[in-house]
Amino acid sequence: MQEDIQNPLFLQGKDENLFGVPEKYDCSKFQNRDGFTLDDELLQKFLPIAKKLNLSQSSLEMLLEIALNMSKKQNMLYEKNSELNLKNKLNDYYKKFCADSELPDPNGSDVQEYMRIADGAYNEFASAELKEAFKQTGLNYNPELIKMFYKIGELAQEDNLSNYGKPAFEELTPAQILYGKND
Repeated sequence: MQEDIQNPLFLQGKDENLFGVPEKYDCSKFQNRDGFTLDDELLQKFLPIAKKLNLSQSSLEMLLEIALNMSKKQNMLYEKNSELNLKNKLNDYYKKFCADSELPDPNGSDVQEYMRIADGAYNEFASAELKEAFKQTGLNYNPELIKMFYKIGELAQEDNLSNYGKPAFEELTPAQILYGKND
């Protein structure tokens, strides 16, 4: 069909009526097709233009078919670019990790202990929603985030923090804080 549309003689000699506005355009065959749904707002902007151009139902369907194919192609390109951008970002994070003097050598023996502490804090203090957001954006590999969770992990070990940051010491009254605890 695509070759036919590009042929200048395509519009001539066809049995279909390419012009002549129907009473109402029927776009139902394009709804939820191949995982795509026509945007109602854009469709409501397009239909008056189709009427003004005196397009028949078949002409409208040809244009919607082309628009659907363009949308599919754009979506595939977007997904491909998104994946490529994420891979590039992860490679960049790895390079930054390797170059950061505060972080252990990725090939060294102490990197496992460092990552165990950071991962422990990440698992203890990051909610499932936050972890998912980090994963989708690749931020869970960001060296700054890894350093932050390492520091949180160290503090949690030193202060015996658990239960999402509640300290393991007893609550004091304001007087006890100001004047000390008298037993």
